[in-house]
Amino acid sequence: MGYTDDIEFEESSKKVNKDKEQLIDALINKRERIMNDLDIDSIDDIVNYLLEKNLHSKAITCLDTLLEHFPYSNEIWQRKAIIYDHKGDYKAAVECFDKAINLNPNDEESLINKGITLDNSGAFNESLECFDAVLNFAPNNIDALFNKGLILEKCDRFEDAITCFNKIIELDPDHKDSYYEMGYCFDYIDRLNDSLAAYEKHIGIVPFNYNAWYNKGVVLSRMGRYYYAIEAYEMALTLNPKFASAWYNKGNAYASLGVLIRAIEDYKTALGINRKDVYALYNLASAYEQMSSYRLAIEYFTKAVALEPGHYESYFGRGNCFYQLEDFNKALRDYDKAVELFKENAELWYAKADAEYNLGRLEESVESYKKVLNHNPVNHQAALDLANTYIDLEKFAEADEILTRLTGLQTAWAEPYYAKAKLYFLSAEVELGIKYIEMAFMINPNERFNFNFEKDWEKVLQFLINRDN
Repeated sequence: MGYTDDIEFEESSKKVNKDKEQLIDALINKRERIMNDLDIDSIDDIVNYLLEKNLHSKAITCLDTLLEHFPYSNEIWQRKAIIYDHKGDYKAAVECFDKAINLNPNDEESLINKGITLDNSGAFNESLECFDAVLNFAPNNIDALFNKGLILEKCDRFEDAITCFNKIIELDPDHKDSYYEMGYCFDYIDRLNDSLAAYEKHIGIVPFNYNAWYNKGVVLSRMGRYYYAIEAYEMALTLNPKFASAWYNKGNAYASLGVLIRAIEDYKTALGINRKDVYALYNLASAYEQMSSYRLAIEYFTKAVALEPGHYESYFGRGNCFYQLEDFNKALRDYDKAVELFKENAELWYAKADAEYNLGRLEESVESYKKVLNHNPVNHQAALDLANTYIDLEKFAEADEILTRLTGLQTAWAEPYYAKAKLYFLSAEVELGIKYIEMAFMINPNERFNFNFEKDWEKVLQFLINRDN
C-alpha cells in the first residue's frame, strides 16, 4: 500500500509543478486571461517555486507582469522585494518594500521584512527603525520584538536585547528561540548562571537541539564545572556525532581537569572531522607538551604552522619543546618567528632571551631581556636574569644598578641578595659579598651552611654560581 501511495504522490507533484510551469509561462508571455484567476496564495506558490530553483529573474518578470495589471497591490510589491532580497540586491528590495509600505503604512509584514533586508545589508540602525515602527502601533508583535532583539545583539547591546526577549517570553512562555538568544546574551555579559538557566529552558522545550547542548557546555566550562560541561558536550555529540567543535571543547574540558589522554582522544576525533582546525592541532600539541612527549608535540605544532603560518602560539609552543630537548638553536629559530609575528608579547621575548643565553649569545640575550622589561617593567624575575647576564659579561655597574632596585623592594625574595653577593665576590669586594649572602640566608635560613671564607671562598662562590644554573 505504501508503494502505491508514493507513486500517487509523485504523480500528483508532477501535475502541480506542470500547472505552475504553465502559469509562469502565461505570466512571462503576458496572457491576460489568467490574471483574474490568480490570488495571493497562487502568487506565493509561484514565487516559492521559482525561489527553490534560484530562478530569480523569472520570478521578477512574473511579478512585473502582475504589477502592470495590479500596480497598487501591496502584496505583489512585497513579494518582489523578497525576490530582490534573495538575490542580495538589498537596495532594490528596500525600494520595493517602500512602495508596499506607501500603499499600506501599517503593514506589519512589509515593515518587518524591510527591517530584515536592512539587517542583511548591515544597515542596523535603519533596521531598528522598521521594527520600532511596527512596535509603535503593535507593541506585542513577537516577530518585530524578536528581530529587534537580534539586531541589538549584533550591536553588542545585550541588556536591551534581553529586554526584548523577556517581553516575548511574557507573551509566549514557550518561545524557544528567545530563551536560546538570551542564553547567548547572558553568556556574553558574564551572567553565567542566567545564561545556563536560559539554555536549560530552551532545552526543556527543544531537547534535541545539539547547538543548545553545546552552548550549555561552553557556559559550564566557563563556570569551571568541567564534568557537567563534558556531559553537555556528550549530549550534543549523541545528537550530532560529526560536531567537531563539541569534540574540541570536550577535549578542552578534559585538559582543564588534567585528563590529558582523554583530551588527546577528543582533539584527534575533532581533527578527523576537520583536519584544518588549527586550534585543535595547537591544543593537541600542547597536551603532548604537558605530558613531556616533546617529539609528538613538535609534530602537531609543525602541522599547525603549516596550516596557519601566522599562528605565533604554535611557533612558541614548538620552540618550548625544542628548548626542553636542549636544541636551543631550533628553539631560538621558533622564538624569533613568534616575536616577528607578535612583537608586543613579553613572554615571547623572555623565551628568546633564555635561548640566546643558553647559546652563549649574551649580548643578544641582554637586548631581549630589556624588551621583556619594556613591555612589562614589573617582571622582577626578568630583571634578575638581566642582572645575572650583566654579571656574566662582567658589566658589574649595570648589574649592581638593577640589583639595588630589586633588593630595595623589601620582599622576602632572597635571589637578588645572592646575585649581589656573587657580584661583589667576583669584583673582589669580599666584605660586601659576605654581607649580602648573610642577608640572603636570613630570608632563606634553610640554605645556610657553615663556612670559613678565608678557607672556603671557592665553595661559597661555587654555591652562588650553582644557584644560577
